[in-house]
Amino acid sequence: MKKLYKLLIAFIVLAMSIVYPTLVANSAVTCFFKSEYTSGFNKICTYNCVGSDVAITIGATELCPLTIQR
Repeated sequence: MKKLYKLLIAFIVLAMSIVYPTLVANSAVTCFFKSEYTSGFNKICTYNCVGSDVAITIGATELCPLTIQR
């Protein structure tokens, strides 16, 4: 009976070690638009990502997306 439990636990650990990296890699944070400014021919859009600021650069004539995924 103990061998069966050990085998079951080993199987669960193996399965989680295979599945867990995929779950972590697919998790993304949604960042919300904070501000924008123009610099030459570029526009810098800043976003709040769970307390951290992130910036992306787009063309000056483009609109900043309201949200981005990080």
